[in-house]
Amino acid sequence: MTAATPFPQVTPANKIAAFVAIMAAIAIPLRMIGVAPQQTALGLALAGALALYYTNAEIRKLIKQALTSNIGMFVGVIILTWAITVPFSLAPLGSLKIGGRTFVFLLGIVFVWAALKNHEDIHELLWKILVTSGVVSASIPVLLLGVVPMVYPLNLNSVVTLALTFKAFAAPTLCMIPIVIWAGRRLSGQWRFWAYAHAPLAIAVLLLTHNRAALAGLLAMIVTGMAMIIFTKYRHTKILFVLSGIAGIIILAWVRNERLPLVAASVEGMYLPEWLIDPHRQRIWQFAYERFLEAPWFGNGIDQLRMLSGATLTVPGLGNTAALIPSHPHNWALELLAETGIVGFLPVLATLIFVAWRLTKRFIRTHDEGALAQLTLMAGFWGSALFNFSIWAVWWQLTFFTLFAIVSAAPQNKNKHQLS
Repeated sequence: MTAATPFPQVTPANKIAAFVAIMAAIAIPLRMIGVAPQQTALGLALAGALALYYTNAEIRKLIKQALTSNIGMFVGVIILTWAITVPFSLAPLGSLKIGGRTFVFLLGIVFVWAALKNHEDIHELLWKILVTSGVVSASIPVLLLGVVPMVYPLNLNSVVTLALTFKAFAAPTLCMIPIVIWAGRRLSGQWRFWAYAHAPLAIAVLLLTHNRAALAGLLAMIVTGMAMIIFTKYRHTKILFVLSGIAGIIILAWVRNERLPLVAASVEGMYLPEWLIDPHRQRIWQFAYERFLEAPWFGNGIDQLRMLSGATLTVPGLGNTAALIPSHPHNWALELLAETGIVGFLPVLATLIFVAWRLTKRFIRTHDEGALAQLTLMAGFWGSALFNFSIWAVWWQLTFFTLFAIVSAAPQNKNKHQLS
């Protein structure tokens, strides 16, 4: 536990820093309500961070260090390669706008990160609000979908509508699991209990909304977390390994049994079992891969795959509503390959590998639980994004950037915990 106090010292700068912390802490939980509340909270956090930036030389120094760091250099290469692909786009201005927007958001989060990092005394406040808002935001969908229908019967349409309303939130609440647990462990005491309580609530949201892409992310989290724990020889690894194996089997069994009744008929040309990957998604991936082969080096343009010829054609055997590309490819790797080509994809892959390698090395050497939280966040986010969510979606990008930054900005933990 750090020497931080529950609330920051009362100075104008710390009042602003506390405001930034509060807005950053509630932003991702607010995704439960919708995209606008999430982005509003982060916009207010950025406004506060900018105010601190203009009055604090140390924050300006932190931002400069971040931009010139190794990771900053990797991001610079991504910017350069994506810029190279723009002239090859079906709509260059549209691609420039969507691609450039990603780096504007990332830069904004860097400002928020620097403001938080420069004010160590506001982190305990941030963690408490993060744990509290995480539990509350996960509890509401569980109550409405799992409890209310039993107490006050709703018709099928009402339940389905509610499930669709909260389905998009299943992925952000999944991403919050390792970060909330990490925050609770930094706080200790009763906060650990509430942090751990968030995990089953978040998993219940995944199941109640039938979000199988988020379940894939959960499975990736479990595998990653177990691998790191085994490598570092923490206590109770055998028990954790068995429990994780059982969890993986339960997830796969649930997906199979949940999906089979929905598969009305077999569709020709499928490469994977239909209960595991639905026919529509397999057709989407096939279309995206074929477009990649047509423009392998520079792609077809950022966010342009849905605009290509044939994208709106319906999938044979799946009815008139199943377009080949309904909105996006439902796979971040295929999306980048088809839209930015090999030139735009490889720097992103290299950056992710570099970040994961650094976090893995730090966790194995120092047992830093923040590194473990970030690693499992990466596994959950990028694992889920292999099955759904456009990588260009603003709310999805901000979910990853914000949660990763919250951990990165935290002061060093002087009292290291053993996972138990």
